[in-house]
Amino acid sequence: EEAEIGFTSSTFSFNLPSLPNGSQKDNEELAQKFVDLLCRHKEFKPCVSFGQDNSLVYATVPATSTQGAIKEEDKAKQAVGGVQLVRLSFAPTIDIEKVKNIIEESVISAYA
Repeated sequence: EEAEIGFTSSTFSFNLPSLPNGSQKDNEELAQKFVDLLCRHKEFKPCVSFGQDNSLVYATVPATSTQGAIKEEDKAKQAVGGVQLVRLSFAPTIDIEKVKNIIEESVISAYA
């Protein structure tokens, strides 16, 4: 019904590149660090939510989410270079330029 009136949400799952000189522990913590950096801004919320149109971007690390148990073997499959998967869900009414700048700043901070 929502799709018929044009409502869509976009959800992206991705792995950040591992830290060039990072330890295994640093890389294991990178995805959560990135989500935490994003969620310092009011445009982001640290949880899993899909299909909401409230101008927020939802950010999570599925391997650490409390939205359901993920088997250790599946967590291992999601990690690339020791870095866990990040999932961002974008509402269609976000301020694209502002969100883009926040993501860019957060990437720079995560790799500083």
